[in-house]
Amino acid sequence: MLCAVKRLTVITSILTYLFVNTAAISEMWPGSPTTTMPLHLSEIVKNLLNNIERDGDWNENVDSALLFVEFLVKQKVQQQKSSVLDTAIGSLYLEILEKISCIRMKVIQSFGAHNLQAVFQHNLMITGFTLRRHQIDKNLEFKTLAQNYSTLLGTGFPNDTFAGLCLMHSQGLELCERLRRTCLPVIKISTPTYGFRRTHQALQLFFLMHHNCARFYGTRLSFEILATEHCSQVYREHQLIATLDSKEWQELYIEQSALCGLFGFKEFLNKAEVRKIASWDKFGICNCVGEITFFPASNENDICKCGDHSHSVALLFYVNAMLFLY
Repeated sequence: MLCAVKRLTVITSILTYLFVNTAAISEMWPGSPTTTMPLHLSEIVKNLLNNIERDGDWNENVDSALLFVEFLVKQKVQQQKSSVLDTAIGSLYLEILEKISCIRMKVIQSFGAHNLQAVFQHNLMITGFTLRRHQIDKNLEFKTLAQNYSTLLGTGFPNDTFAGLCLMHSQGLELCERLRRTCLPVIKISTPTYGFRRTHQALQLFFLMHHNCARFYGTRLSFEILATEHCSQVYREHQLIATLDSKEWQELYIEQSALCGLFGFKEFLNKAEVRKIASWDKFGICNCVGEITFFPASNENDICKCGDHSHSVALLFYVNAMLFLY
């Protein structure tokens, strides 16, 4: 009932968002707004959101993913201006935003507001959703990593604690200078880095690249070069994991696709990648038993496991793929 009341609030907030954010956007939606999504991405996203809500075992991973997804969808709507709201895809975006708003209300009631909420709402802006082709170096040798890959995963910088502190510094007083001192050096470190530490480095680069303070740190091209360098190294591991074909590394594989996909690199953001990741999770079921439905709750006694890190990152990947590919 509470979620139904929120619909008008969500629509109003989006309209406000459209008129308040007036930055020049040059990239347009690639195709008709009524284009269908052949991979059923919209259904996967709906199903996953529904089952995350049914899970109820929410945590910081879930809240971070919901904030991130909400931000991406609103940025896409901003690109299309008000015209998208009267289309089928516009209705889908509103539906997704409404569902996210409902879940986040429950999460906030349980844990309070996320410490990055203000950053997403006030400090970040994306200027385009354009696929970047033929930029990743796919010729980096990766097979020698197989000999000791499990030990390499803890190698490099930043660790989880520092990554969290860096993101915390992306808000508050004197934030541009604080980011320059604390976070900018991290994305320029050339020390060999692997696994989640490398993807966290890419995540921090994404935040800095789209932050209001980015213009003080370098040109857009300089950030894009860094993104290509980092994600080329990520792709080296990505190829290894695909070759090993082991469930042990699937969570890392999904995060690699999700975070380097944020930059639009086609090697991480393509239909084959979506099919592979969706097949691992049976299209967003998250081990929920019983009839699978979209948004309307099914059996409340079902045992769902959608609140873990893997599904939170998968949600980010699916939504980003939906925004870039269709």
